[in-house]
Amino acid sequence: MSSFGKNFLSALSSGGSVGDLIHFGAIDHLFKGNEESVYEFVKEFVKQYGSVPTLDTIEAHTGETLPQAKEPPAYYFDLMQVRHTETTLKSSMKKAADALQPGSAGSDAALAILSESVLQLMTQKFGNKIADLRTAYDMLMQIYSTQWHGDGERLLNLGWPYLDKMTGGLRRTDLISYVGRPAMGKTFNMLYGALSGWLAAEKDSADKHGTSRMFVSMEMDIVSIEQRLASMIAKVPAASVKKSAMSTKEMQRYKKGLKSIQGAKAPFWIVDGNLTATVEEVYMLARQLKPDAVFIDGAYLLKNHKVRDRYQRVAENADLLKTWVANEIGPCCCSWQFARSASKKKKGEETDLSDIAYSDAIGQVSSLVLGLFEEESVETLTQRKVKVLKGRHGETGEFLTNWNFSEMDFSQIDEKTVGEMSFL
Repeated sequence: MSSFGKNFLSALSSGGSVGDLIHFGAIDHLFKGNEESVYEFVKEFVKQYGSVPTLDTIEAHTGETLPQAKEPPAYYFDLMQVRHTETTLKSSMKKAADALQPGSAGSDAALAILSESVLQLMTQKFGNKIADLRTAYDMLMQIYSTQWHGDGERLLNLGWPYLDKMTGGLRRTDLISYVGRPAMGKTFNMLYGALSGWLAAEKDSADKHGTSRMFVSMEMDIVSIEQRLASMIAKVPAASVKKSAMSTKEMQRYKKGLKSIQGAKAPFWIVDGNLTATVEEVYMLARQLKPDAVFIDGAYLLKNHKVRDRYQRVAENADLLKTWVANEIGPCCCSWQFARSASKKKKGEETDLSDIAYSDAIGQVSSLVLGLFEEESVETLTQRKVKVLKGRHGETGEFLTNWNFSEMDFSQIDEKTVGEMSFL
């Protein structure tokens, strides 16, 4: 019989990280029999060295040869949860039945047995959502150790130093919202963020696997997105690529750029929004492709078959993107629109979360909200302003980015430090 616990540890060792292990919360109770000793070794190894041991290391120290896991850790985790629930309920029902026997403890005792069992199961089931500070030692020491050793959950950057320093990197559960009026550069800024982190991991010799991306476009076809990304990699004007009007030198750079990513360590998936019209479809596809981060351009266009009203639909979808995609897959970056009220602001009036179109839920569930604005200056054609309308811990701030289409440069212009930001 296949061991769910051993498959879980094998999947974690083969493709997971300490961040994945921490995400599941307290799981000691899910391991049975000879799975327990293997798990204890893995847990202690993580605590001491800040990384997940390899399959060979596990076998050398425990004598257990783990099976080759074919699915991600979350799949085996769910199976362990079901097994634990069934085993616990059967045991509790037997004890309750014994208590109901003539001359035994009686119905009150039987009810107490079942009630205690159900309460324990519910607490354990939501172990990564509920915590008792008294039991925080193991988890906090794991987190500290992984940060000290530079391992653990991958914290992804968007390529703007000011923002990356502020956030410390994007992590699972983060929903990042780019907000701007039409033609304000939401797509290019999202592509820049997705591509910067992907290329940085590709160039990092210490990163053996790279970090994958899934970019869902609700407004453009795949070829259009690929052309924009390729022009950014090659630093060739997107218009020249689109119109087939590149010079000889530009064509050489274009070819060189495309060839440079042919053997990339991790995939960069581009998805036509027609294939993923709902949040559920985005989530299911992401479960298959297993990206390290998901980007959805035009998230306000996502459908919801259960909700017809546009405003309720956007609110419901924003919540689903947070609970399904961000919490279960990884950082989820989405673009939304400002309402017309944002463009009618008088001079001196600040645009804020209340100006986001369709729903207040977007600002409420987002870890980070970035407002994209056209700076009122002579440099308007060559730069854009990004305002942090909401940070993970209440931060606000702003910085300028290049808006250079001749070299496809959307990098940060000035590197303000985190110390310059303000708090609400």
